[in-house]
Amino acid sequence: MGKVAWDYIVKVSLPKDLKGVEPGKLSPELLVSIPGGGKLHRLAAQAWLAMCAKAKAEGVELKPTSAGDTYRSYDSQKAGFLQRYQLEPTGTNSTKEFEGKTWHLKKGMAMLATPGKSQHNLGIAVDIHSASEPKRLNWLIANVKDFGWSWEVVPSEPWHIRYVAGDAVPAAVKAWVDANPGAVPAASAAPAAKPAAAAKPAAGGKPAFPGPLTAGASGDAVKALQEKLGVPVTGTFDAATGAAVKKFKNANGLGSDEVAGPKVWAKLFA
Repeated sequence: MGKVAWDYIVKVSLPKDLKGVEPGKLSPELLVSIPGGGKLHRLAAQAWLAMCAKAKAEGVELKPTSAGDTYRSYDSQKAGFLQRYQLEPTGTNSTKEFEGKTWHLKKGMAMLATPGKSQHNLGIAVDIHSASEPKRLNWLIANVKDFGWSWEVVPSEPWHIRYVAGDAVPAAVKAWVDANPGAVPAASAAPAAKPAAAAKPAAGGKPAFPGPLTAGASGDAVKALQEKLGVPVTGTFDAATGAAVKKFKNANGLGSDEVAGPKVWAKLFA
């Protein structure tokens, strides 16, 4: 298979809820488990599931090479990096800079991104099992674009694709999601645009956790969140609210994104 046939590389548009997030340290609320093991960012997950469904209907199986070839935490990326690189020269003439030092690729090892620099650390990349098999690669060439994916390195890495569509869910993905309600795991079913559940009082008069709150959510739960954070109470999770959530999480060791999950809620209403 020649390079020209699949030289399709598109710049990544990050989903809004990934902007400012520290790679490899995503909140669980952003990740969805996929068949075959591993996790992906919620939008990448639905795009992957939709693409796999079409492939299966057309006699092609798509699956990750391993669970570790979907989302990778910072620590798992670092462990893999340290297995493949060392500080002493190896004669491979392949080096990377990490922690202020030059690391040399070991002989016989494939290159790996430094921790925090891989698209896997954002949950938007998948390495596909046996991607270079002609039937599978030809199917991918004809379909990845429709589902919001593209390659990153060609022609040497036919297996490595990334979700590049951001919040602009491709029509093919939306059609599949609409036709298969409930097919995407519940953890991903927290679309920002839907109103958040009301913050109903729990025991002791404290509002019960309404589910993860992120950009675009609205309702009484958002108002309660805004009151606690000391930002204008609009009832809509806006940029000021997101910034306040991020600041609060950083200050309390809860991460660095803008998702108000159960730990944020518990801390605010303790």
